Amino acid sequence: MAAIKPVAVKIVPLGGLGEIGLNLMVIECAGSALIIDAGVMFAEERELGGGLLLPDLAYLEQSRLKIEGIILTHAHEDHLGALPYLLRSWPAPVFGTEVTLAFARRGLAEDGLAGADLRKFAPGHELELGPFRVEPVRVTHSTPDSVALAIRTPAGLIVHSGDFKIDPSPVDGQLFDTDRFARLGEEGVTLLLSDSTNVERPGRSGSESSLKPVIKDLIARTRGRFFLSSFSSHLHRIRQLAEAAHEAGRYVVPLGRRMAQSVRLGIETGQLELPPGTFIEQAEADFLEPRRLAFLASGSQGEPLSALAKLAVDGHPRVRIAADDAVVLSSRFIPGNERTINTLVNHLCKRGAEVYYDAVAPVHVSGHACRDELAELIRLVRPKHFIPIHGEYRHLTGHRKLAIAAGVTERNCFLLENGETLVLEDGAARRGRTAPAGRIVADGEDLGGPELMRERRTLAHDGTVIAIVAISARDGKIVAGPDLLSRGVVSGDGSSPHLTRARTELALRIRGLNGFVRDDPERLKEEMVRMLRRYFSDAIRKRPMIVPYVVEV
Repeated sequence: MAAIKPVAVKIVPLGGLGEIGLNLMVIECAGSALIIDAGVMFAEERELGGGLLLPDLAYLEQSRLKIEGIILTHAHEDHLGALPYLLRSWPAPVFGTEVTLAFARRGLAEDGLAGADLRKFAPGHELELGPFRVEPVRVTHSTPDSVALAIRTPAGLIVHSGDFKIDPSPVDGQLFDTDRFARLGEEGVTLLLSDSTNVERPGRSGSESSLKPVIKDLIARTRGRFFLSSFSSHLHRIRQLAEAAHEAGRYVVPLGRRMAQSVRLGIETGQLELPPGTFIEQAEADFLEPRRLAFLASGSQGEPLSALAKLAVDGHPRVRIAADDAVVLSSRFIPGNERTINTLVNHLCKRGAEVYYDAVAPVHVSGHACRDELAELIRLVRPKHFIPIHGEYRHLTGHRKLAIAAGVTERNCFLLENGETLVLEDGAARRGRTAPAGRIVADGEDLGGPELMRERRTLAHDGTVIAIVAISARDGKIVAGPDLLSRGVVSGDGSSPHLTRARTELALRIRGLNGFVRDDPERLKEEMVRMLRRYFSDAIRKRPMIVPYVVEV
């Protein structure tokens, strides 16, 4: 009898490994696949018009896998914000907990996908999806109803941590399920994929519930309005502000459409069970004294159109920051956003507000596990193989070292970046073929690859030169031009000696070309670009974008 060939399972990260955000993981087996999370991230160069970045899904197009399901671990945008983009091409069922699906449903409705197939699951319930059996496991994080995933496959048990911390006293009382992770470890975990975001921080992350006393104290010391800004999906933080404000005799006013929607979702899902009248509309707040009000504002990362950004520059239509007001930025400064947030803080201070943020007051607790918690998870599940996920390269490197110190065999700890794959087969692990991976820029209704931002970067830093020349269709001689128009390179009014010299050299170059090149508009354009790039690089050390136009007359 012929031996039965072991079934291989491949791990394909398409986002989240080597960066903060954009999380998307594919687990595939025998032509079927699970997708874990579908996140976005903000472009660092927002001044260039870069909006959201989405994971490049070319691999899914090429591999033609049957998507058995999309599993969401929690409700943050860097884990579910790309769901509409994914579902338009791969309309698979989406699984998540109640709170996570509530936020996913909101985003899908805004993108015209209200009819998406959303299916609720809960810890303790197992899903059968093709060759996979998926069990959500309760974890604690900065948004409620977060889960890790235990995925049983033909190649063994895989544990995906999602984003997590081990909170000893969570706001909603739902503890990290230490016992279940320990039982999974006893069962035998072939591979652990674990969140690396806070691996550089020693000790433990601290409890979310430790913030309420801090907020209460700041409210008590504030004579004017009190503002707290956090992620709109951070229902634990919203709940603590609302409780502290209510106890201090203040009403809570959500500012901005996104925050108001989140409060409504929190009430509908039971996460914001507070006395009636705790939350009020802005129209009601207009008639109350400043000391009776607490505001929830989105925009803690300095997002340009957020409520907090408008308040900082005195551009909000209904509310003004004034002396005696306090503003709390209750979130970490995401790498790449520091300059924008610092500008925001400076503007708030100019308005006369007292501004509190993580560097000057204990107003934020991380939702991600620090080193001791990361090591604890490794010891609980005792994985045979390990891959650090969710972090920049230095985080992944540090987490791999931590796993080795925690007892995982060094040769079984793999350091992957987006597109690099791992194959599990017959109890062993090996690297597979690299898959295409990258980022897509979501700019309004359009999607563009990395070349879009490269073009904008060139325009911003080096400018552009438009070159126009008219060529005789009969004999290839120059009939008019070449004319050069500069934007952001040198003076474009024709007075620049560089434009004059570049125009002269370009005319000589065109006249010196043979008739075959002059008769081919595309080849002529290439020569114009090559010559002008060389001139401006040598003359002024810039490499502007050259836009050639050839008119045949």
